[in-house]
Amino acid sequence: MKLAAYEAIRSHLLSLPCNVFPDMDALKAQHPGVSLDALVSICSQESARRIKANHGRHVRGIEAHAKRYLAGEDVFDVADQIDFPPCQLMRLLLEHLLSLSHKAVGPCLRDPFGKIPASPPEHTPAHAHGPALCARLRSDVERCVAWDHVASPAVDTLRHTAGREYEDLLENSLRKLGIPFVTEQALRAEGHAKTPDIKLELPIAVKGRVVNWIDSKASFCDPLVHVERGAEQFQGYVNRFGPGMVVYWLGVIDEVADESVGDVLLVDDFPSPEDIVKLKLHARDARESQGGEEDE
Repeated sequence: MKLAAYEAIRSHLLSLPCNVFPDMDALKAQHPGVSLDALVSICSQESARRIKANHGRHVRGIEAHAKRYLAGEDVFDVADQIDFPPCQLMRLLLEHLLSLSHKAVGPCLRDPFGKIPASPPEHTPAHAHGPALCARLRSDVERCVAWDHVASPAVDTLRHTAGREYEDLLENSLRKLGIPFVTEQALRAEGHAKTPDIKLELPIAVKGRVVNWIDSKASFCDPLVHVERGAEQFQGYVNRFGPGMVVYWLGVIDEVADESVGDVLLVDDFPSPEDIVKLKLHARDARESQGGEEDE
């Protein structure tokens, strides 16, 4: 995807309220060369950035939001008016009204009827409102989780599942070509703290670039993604293992991929066999290696 097309898509998404899911069919019709998965990924990334940018403002304004909620205003109406995802608003309301820690809120969203108390604890802003408020909180959490397409725990689960599926696809692609590798789990078992998804046992060359490791990303790579999430992380892999490759399965901005001329190759799919050169350990080298070990 060209940068200009991405900027047009991003501009359209930013023009919409955060709780309005874009018409993906119409967007796809405007950009026929862009996959639906890429559009959904771009939308998800922009939503995450918007939440991050506005979160502090809503933390500071939670007393006003809670006052509206306690006065009987529906949580979805408040969320729409302040342009904030319902699940994120519920997180802040639970923290404020029940005096919960940030860590304790997650289980409440996943199991509201099991984790939210039947009655508000003493010395909390919710205490004066009694069990009825807790019953309402439970019901509203369930509604928000079911309908929030941006910040629901279900969205996180889907994202994690997609990430695992693409890692499996990467591993299967390597096996089909007979390329030996070590997984992230095996590397961590050896004591490595920060590791790529795949460490190749023998380097390969992809389009003339040496690749010692591969990282799988179930996302779209725009300029900000590569800087926000990738550059420092990938440089750490380079320092430990040498040059490598990152597969952004949902696409890469053409200009970003073209600029990846250093030690990190960016691609949007597993390379074709024609683009891969495998290094082989010749029989003589293997014998010499074994002989060297015996001499030692």
